[in-house]
Amino acid sequence: MKSFDTQLLFALCINQMIALLNMKIRPSLTIIDGIYGLEKGPDFLGTPHRMDLIIAGKDVFSCDIVGAMVIGILPNEVEHLREFASLTGRSVSLDGIEVLGEPIDHVAQKFEWQLSVEDLFRQARISGITIQEAGSSCCSGCFAILTALTAVFTKDNSDTDLDAVEICVGSEVKAKRGSNKVFLLGDCAISANKDVKEAIPITGCPPPILNTVTAMVLKTLPRQKAARILMWRAAKNIGMKLGIYHEAFPVFGACGPPEFDEKHF
Repeated sequence: MKSFDTQLLFALCINQMIALLNMKIRPSLTIIDGIYGLEKGPDFLGTPHRMDLIIAGKDVFSCDIVGAMVIGILPNEVEHLREFASLTGRSVSLDGIEVLGEPIDHVAQKFEWQLSVEDLFRQARISGITIQEAGSSCCSGCFAILTALTAVFTKDNSDTDLDAVEICVGSEVKAKRGSNKVFLLGDCAISANKDVKEAIPITGCPPPILNTVTAMVLKTLPRQKAARILMWRAAKNIGMKLGIYHEAFPVFGACGPPEFDEKHF
């Protein structure tokens, strides 16, 4: 079976596997750390909100239902909860769940869940880039590389106009006509766009982040600016490995105090 077929199959089965895993592993205590809630997660490009909550219970399914409601998601819209309910004959609702402490409606917030990578470029005032939503055709590996690329590139290149650049990721995304430079991120995107002439393939499953950032910087920016950014980025990486430099990637100030403070940790 080809790698992109395996990834798509994994994406389709992941919710069933989560449900089956929780039928085999039955913890005596489940704790959800809700001191911070992450909007548009689950990775570091999400927006954290201080909630000051701890959800705990003896039943993991009940905790997940309460957790979903606290961040404004209907439990019956969560696929792995529906799958677990169908396998166990339980209801995807608060029926039969005793909630102690703070009432859910007193602490619940409505979080947007879907992260738009393209929108993050717009927030950084970077124009001329297209990134189509890949859906389940993109595995977590390539999506992690895409979000890491987004974090680095937007931080280093705010207020930049790109020349009709497109990044394709996943096994179903086809490059749009009119894109002057098409980056094919990962083996799945390369296989899905074999007919795109002069595309820039970044091979791997997933591709290395260093190769991805380097290709994006060298192919989209003026030569001198690209060289300066790559040299500065290399120096930062050395500093982080030596433990003398720390770099965070907040979403354009969303992680600032007083809601987010490193002293909390």
